[in-house]
Amino acid sequence: MKFLSALASLLMLSAAPVLAQQTPASLQALDETYGYRGARFESDTSVFRDLALAEKAGQTRYYRRKSEPKTLGEGEVADVTYGFYQGKLSVILLKTQGLDNSRAVLAALQQKAGAGTRASVFAQRYAWNGKKVHMSYEENALSNDAVVVVTCKKLKEKEMKQALKFQPTTPTGSSPRRDVLSGQ
Repeated sequence: MKFLSALASLLMLSAAPVLAQQTPASLQALDETYGYRGARFESDTSVFRDLALAEKAGQTRYYRRKSEPKTLGEGEVADVTYGFYQGKLSVILLKTQGLDNSRAVLAALQQKAGAGTRASVFAQRYAWNGKKVHMSYEENALSNDAVVVVTCKKLKEKEMKQALKFQPTTPTGSSPRRDVLSGQ
């Protein structure tokens, strides 16, 4: 019995340097990556050679990379889309299909950025809020398909401020309900 405990202790000691060399999961790692697979936030579309336009939405253009690897960790990624706000990379969307792929991708995200915050134990929704990057994972309870959204906070704030400039405002003091009820 002493032999087994001594052997276990030796194995633990010999594994310690290997474990110490692994980078711990953290939000700092998320901020340092500042993007996905070499595509760094705030990069101009001209930096990428293999983009194919997928969709336009306001001042954001969404592209797919033709040479995109379709795995993350042990999971298969069904789709990766890169969003460029005013020509700068601002958001990255990853989609998975099925329980095995979704959970494998979630495990890879958690290995890189930590456990994340979870608002409810009943839903597979996680969020990571770094200083420069926000990331979320949301899994559909019926299909177990998931969507991962990685956002550049700086450009998202700029986009929101721009959107607020063009939103119509109602005059102060007037209530649409009161006008409807009074017939005016």
